[in-house]
Amino acid sequence: MNRRGKAKAAKAYLTGRLIPMVACIACVSVFLVAGRAYPEESINRVVAVINDEIITERDLKKAMAKHPRRPKHNDQLVRRQILNRLIDEILFNQLMAKADIEVTDDELARAIANILHQNRITLAKLKKEVASKGLTYDQYKQEVRRQVKQVKFINQVIGPQVKITDQDLRDYYQRNQERFRGAHRAHIAMISLPLAGLTTQADFERVRNQALDIVAQARRHKKGFAKLAKKHSKGPNAEGGGDLGMVNLKNLPPVVGDAVRQLGIGEISNPILAEDSVVIVKLISLPELSAKDFEKLRDQIYAAIYDERIEETLDGYLKRERQKAFIEIR
Repeated sequence: MNRRGKAKAAKAYLTGRLIPMVACIACVSVFLVAGRAYPEESINRVVAVINDEIITERDLKKAMAKHPRRPKHNDQLVRRQILNRLIDEILFNQLMAKADIEVTDDELARAIANILHQNRITLAKLKKEVASKGLTYDQYKQEVRRQVKQVKFINQVIGPQVKITDQDLRDYYQRNQERFRGAHRAHIAMISLPLAGLTTQADFERVRNQALDIVAQARRHKKGFAKLAKKHSKGPNAEGGGDLGMVNLKNLPPVVGDAVRQLGIGEISNPILAEDSVVIVKLISLPELSAKDFEKLRDQIYAAIYDERIEETLDGYLKRERQKAFIEIR
């Protein structure tokens, strides 16, 4: 597995365990969420000490305000869980500081460019979204810089502790074949609504709304996808219900291929903005896997195992570091 693959796997883990990089700009920092009003002496009370840093009641309340409340939740249990998460985050940041890992301006620029590409937005749109959450763009860049630093720390400090053998890959492949069946090829049908020639936002909204309506109809009557394709699609084999047969996903626009990989057999995608059209895809079937497919999928299998083991290794690492640190919960 190359360095880029490990970075991608580590990043995927971080965006699940720690603070998302861009999925929710409002969640840029657990300490920036507006909480409810509490008496001053209460919100300034120290609830935990981690080496030379503290967590106050105010910090904890703000973090808890972000936690979705559900009926029958044990508030004390949730409080302890969130406090432990905050302790882990502070300890993790302290460990990163000791490691003296730097993020260059070029690395930060590449990370932001990747955010724009993945979310299909412009820099101006991103800045507008950040501002709507009451943050400055400089604050947002600092958070992205911190996320990149976390990825580098995991690659350099945690990653080398993860050992994966060839037998591990083969065993995982055998246990999870269904997960990898649609990695390269899939039997799909497609409805394509062209955007070429549209000149106004209103025109685009009309096509988008049409696509949303088609998806709703197709999901209500899944056997009706072919009829909807014949009626609305301007794409390939529209007269045949949009059936494209077994296709190589690499030959599709990347965003479409990625969407197909997320579908279960018989499922229908949301509208996808792909190049000069909006497309809707139905996954009809997946190919059977053979031993030869293992070699083609080796990197993807490695990344899947790496994601799981990096989480286990990081958890163990933080538990050991907790024992070394001065931590007092009050």
